[in-house]
Amino acid sequence: MTSSSLLLRPFSGTDSEFFATLASDERVVRFIGYGKPWNQQDIDACIVSALQHDDLNQVGASRWFVASMAGQAVGVVFSTRQENSIEIGYWVSPAHWGRGVGGTMLDQTLVMVPELFGLTTLSAGVAPGNTISAKLLTKRGFTLTVHTDQLDHYVLSPQSN
Repeated sequence: MTSSSLLLRPFSGTDSEFFATLASDERVVRFIGYGKPWNQQDIDACIVSALQHDDLNQVGASRWFVASMAGQAVGVVFSTRQENSIEIGYWVSPAHWGRGVGGTMLDQTLVMVPELFGLTTLSAGVAPGNTISAKLLTKRGFTLTVHTDQLDHYVLSPQSN
């Protein structure tokens, strides 16, 4: 897959159904939150949050993006300002697993998010069993900084990205 065939665009209200499909798919959420499909209330709360456009300098401000190929949604990227970093996350539709979509989404995120929020440290939380995501991050310069039974924390400093 070429990176030019994948487009990251801002999340909009019309993407709600796609997000709900991902959030209710046990394969997608296996390593996210409690590892179980989300209920409608949690899905709706996340969508409301995604559609807010708080000042990007505020802790908690986030921007979501939908990854699409040939006009079809294939994944979602999240970015949220934390105290000391911008936390990123990404979900790929199972129909597109194993095709390089996650890596391409991450590559584009590593360019776009620092431009959007200002050059800053990036972080990502990964469930310890999610070896594919851990490999995607470390291949791009992220380092494992904290390991727990529930979540590994990876960081990419501005000098690295």
